[in-house]
Amino acid sequence: MQIVLDTRGLHFSVRNKCFFIEAESESRIIHPSRVSSILITAPCRISSPAIVMAAECEIPVIICNNYGKPEARIWSPHFINISTLRRKQYQYCMEGRAMQWAELIVLRKIEGQKSNLVYMADRKPSLTEDVQKALDEIAYQTYFVATWKSKQEISFKKKLMFLEAFTAGRYWPLIGQKLPVPWRFITRVKRNPSDPFNCSINYLYGMLKNQTETSVLGMGLDPALGIIHRDGYKMPSLVFDLMEPFRPLVDRMLVDEILQDNFGFDILEKTGKEILISKQGRKVLIALFNEWVKSRIKYSGTVTNVQNHILTEARYLKKRIDDLRL
Repeated sequence: MQIVLDTRGLHFSVRNKCFFIEAESESRIIHPSRVSSILITAPCRISSPAIVMAAECEIPVIICNNYGKPEARIWSPHFINISTLRRKQYQYCMEGRAMQWAELIVLRKIEGQKSNLVYMADRKPSLTEDVQKALDEIAYQTYFVATWKSKQEISFKKKLMFLEAFTAGRYWPLIGQKLPVPWRFITRVKRNPSDPFNCSINYLYGMLKNQTETSVLGMGLDPALGIIHRDGYKMPSLVFDLMEPFRPLVDRMLVDEILQDNFGFDILEKTGKEILISKQGRKVLIALFNEWVKSRIKYSGTVTNVQNHILTEARYLKKRIDDLRL
């Protein structure tokens, strides 16, 4: 389990060789053998014995800012297993079996996108014919990838990336064309967007990245060593990999809010030459994301909160890597 210290003024210490968490109205004792990582997201008091016990038990301690972005980790010479895990991770990324995991991640993302298209068609009947055509085309391309003979070559990765791009080309125009004004958009814009939807979804993806990076660090994995996305300076490639199947869930969350007309204000503001999310918009999107990440949903056949689903995906990858023999 992951301990999340998210209450201001909370006291985190040690009692009877266990972690002791004490808030104003309640307290809790947790044995370190049950803890996989400790996440600190609010100002609280942490005793040095608690930090030492976490280090001795090889439990990562991660400190995040108010937006959930990891700002610091507590490192220890006791973390021998993490060094071994990193070597295994590098070997795993170099082997063909990593492509099997990549295929799973990409297909889960596509299933989420297909579900969102059906959701839109149910609410906008004029989309039904176009959505069905898109689903048929995506199914054909998916079958072509699924039946690819050798899934351990670089050529298979190219096929996966093509499938992902092909699906996005069918997905985003259909999502954007039936949203109410001013949320309607023609194409997906990742950098410097000027429309409310693309600005908002980029902001939400940024918070999803923070949440995913925390899970990756909590598992002791190197966030910069990815499988699907390319490596680069200051690029947490593995985080981007693990985010993929959760992006459509964020899309659905935002589309739901838009269709329910829950944005009764201008979400954008112009600062000089830049178009940014307004202060009120940031406040609403942060609250929306924080509520969503703690909500219970069904994903990959299991019902739990989104935070646990992300952590489970990171744990699953770690197990695959751990099973390697150096």
